Amino acid sequence: MQSTRETATTTGIDSIRPAKLADAPTLARLYRAAYATNVELGFPSRAAEADRAALENWVREARLYLAVRAGKLLGSIRYRNEGRYDEEAPEFGRLAVPPRARGAGVGSALVGHAEEVARREGADRLRLRTFDGHPFLPAMYRRRGYEDVRVRRLETAPFDVLHMEKRL
Repeated sequence: MQSTRETATTTGIDSIRPAKLADAPTLARLYRAAYATNVELGFPSRAAEADRAALENWVREARLYLAVRAGKLLGSIRYRNEGRYDEEAPEFGRLAVPPRARGAGVGSALVGHAEEVARREGADRLRLRTFDGHPFLPAMYRRRGYEDVRVRRLETAPFDVLHMEKRL
């Protein structure tokens, strides 16, 4: 298995680094661009409307990692030591790669980084939540070895939430 550093190098990413509060304005633009596609597909998300204050909160409340090339942010992922629905397992979410950077392995490098962090910290599994019925996200995660755990039905949203997990 390639390390995050090897994956980053093969995708043209210079580094994957933790986000800082100063990154919040740029991150807000990145998240709005990345999640606009989901909104168009019928999967609305607060990330599609993220502003500087929201991103500052995300940086404070969890670990956001950024894929960077030539000083430009290409994507981001949020990592939490304790999952929201399973406190025993870390989880990642809010994977954001705007259309201009898609297809170059940025998302894969960020997910690989989250997996590496979880392993390094002694976790035996990693969880995520995504849109059930999304045309490409669940399949992308399954190709990386994630398995469906359950579907949480939402009465207040036009979609349900698929919980997935990977043994590390």
